[in-house]
Order: sequence, then structure tokens, then C-alpha cells
Amino acid sequence: MFNKSSRQETQEAESPEVMPGISDTDQQETCRPGESATAESVSSSDFTALQEKYQQLQDQFTRLAADFDNYRKRTRDEQESLVKYGAQKSIMELLPVLDNLERATGSLKEDSDPKLLYKSFSMMHRQLMDGLDNIGVKKIPAVGQVFDPLLHEAVSQTASAEFPEDNIIHEVQSGYQLHDKVIRPAMVIVSTGAPEAAGPEVAKPAAAAEEPIQKPVNPFAQS
Repeated sequence: MFNKSSRQETQEAESPEVMPGISDTDQQETCRPGESATAESVSSSDFTALQEKYQQLQDQFTRLAADFDNYRKRTRDEQESLVKYGAQKSIMELLPVLDNLERATGSLKEDSDPKLLYKSFSMMHRQLMDGLDNIGVKKIPAVGQVFDPLLHEAVSQTASAEFPEDNIIHEVQSGYQLHDKVIRPAMVIVSTGAPEAAGPEVAKPAAAAEEPIQKPVNPFAQS
């Protein structure tokens, strides 16, 4: 038979050495070969991927900033050009009227036929109105229309047997609108309706009404 004390010594010699303060499980995990190197490799790979993603986003941001700066400059230049040259289309529509006016001024004289003058200016007026119509400028209808405070400006009112109440009887100054915006209201005179009837006729005395009207005697008349 073995001695009890010798058996305990043999078991202690065969069991692995346990470090103080560390459990068996922690000790087994610590002793796994190659595990620390693998963790460092994974961490390094993730860092490289994040760094590449950051660089990609940084490049995108730089390009967007440059594109926005170019867009802002282009928009500013377009606005300045619009303010400076926005009236070009309108001027091109009115230049033919100016050409005809210059030709008429060069050909007409003080003793020119009034009918020719009237015809020339009527033609230029019609051409001018056509040019304004092409750029969206239209004359506001006035005479015979019902007064509209959004389109007309009343300068006075007067009675009229021809025009009913609140109708325009005369246009003092023409009004115009650009597309659907009134740029100058028409200055007009508005009717207040038919004039009031005259008062009752004063009755004459009956005797005076029956007397015949005596005509003056002509002394040069032959008897």
C-alpha cells in the first residue's frame, strides 16, 4: 500500500502550475497560440478600410464644393447679364418703328400733304402697338367698359345719357399691362348715369295763354 502523503505529492507534481489571481478558463484562453496576432490583423484591416472610405468621402466633398462654387459664379454672371441685357428682345421689336420714324422725318417737309402725314403716323402707331404686343404689352380697354379699380383710375365722374352708371365714357390716359400685371392703370372719366330730368314746367295764366302773339309791324312793308 502507498503512503497517503506520497500520493498527494505525486498529484501535485502532475497537475499544472496555477498562477495566482487567474482562473483556469482565462489561463486556457491566454495560452491559445496565434490568437493575439489574428486580432491585431483584423483591427489593422478595419482601420485600412475606414481610412479608404474617409478618403473617398473627402474627395466627393471636395468635388461637390468645387461644383457648387462654379454654379454660384455662373448663376451670378447670368443674373448680371439678365439685368444688363434683359431688354434686348424688347428693343429689337421697337427698332423697326424707329427706322420708319427716321425715314418719315427725312422725307416729310413742312409743306407735306397732311393726309400723307396722317397715314405715316398711323402706320407707325400700328407698328408700335404690334411690337409691344409681341413682347407681352397690351393696352387696357377703357371706353365703354365697366369701371374696374384694378385696371382703371377714375379722375372724375360726370352724368351721361349715352353710358350707364359706372361705365367709362372717356379715356384721359391709356393704361397698359405686361402679360397679367398692370404696369400703368388707365386714367378715365366714369359715368354717373343719365342726367336728372328738368323740374316741372311752370304753368302760365289762362288769359295770357289765350292771347295771340303780336308780331312787330314792319314800317317798310308795302300796304
